[in-house]
Amino acid sequence: MFAVALFAAPAHAASADVAQIKTSIIAMATSFAGQGDPDFSRQKALEPLVQQLLAANPQAPLSARLPLLYGAWKQVWGPYNYKSKKRDVDPEIGVDEIYQVVFAGGYYYNVTPLYKNGNRAAERIGLLRGEFKPDPQHPNSLLVHFTNFPGLSVRPRPGPPLPALPALVETGKLVADTSIVPSWIVRWFFGSGALNEVYTDADLRILYGSGSDQLDRPALYIMTRVGVPAP
Repeated sequence: MFAVALFAAPAHAASADVAQIKTSIIAMATSFAGQGDPDFSRQKALEPLVQQLLAANPQAPLSARLPLLYGAWKQVWGPYNYKSKKRDVDPEIGVDEIYQVVFAGGYYYNVTPLYKNGNRAAERIGLLRGEFKPDPQHPNSLLVHFTNFPGLSVRPRPGPPLPALPALVETGKLVADTSIVPSWIVRWFFGSGALNEVYTDADLRILYGSGSDQLDRPALYIMTRVGVPAP
């Protein structure tokens, strides 16, 4: 007993390991930013580091971590084409500014610039709204379905940062254009899916997302928290 206690790793050493692994994950994800992943090679390169992080910092069930999800997250790396299963890059999506803003009310927004025909001079801001609930069969997963896709015909200038827009829309302080993508198309085209939240802490979120037709090959997302001013 005494020998085990004598040689046990101090808590600060474990914290240092977690911090180093997180740094490595973010650095690798950043190096992949804006790139497609048709052969899953980038995802496969990240996954061993994710497993190291989970071993160094085991996660509580999602029910205990759920409050950590609330707030705004920036996608460092993840899917860049939601129209195709090719895992390439959609030129109509602003890959440098993809955010997810999660609310305690059981809904979230995906926020990103949209460029018509890839023309950055024709920018709109998309606000895809989804609702979520815990998956009773998978304790670390959320079941999601998309409800509507309002947007803004132009970026507010000067104005709040993109992650602040969902709260303004929800509270009626900002009127979004609901005709950009009609709700029936959202429900039919985007459908539903699942978010498997494998890791969450104060500043890093790692999850696998999949549509209802992609449960066998979920996509890895690496996200970091961003601050958002109060609406």
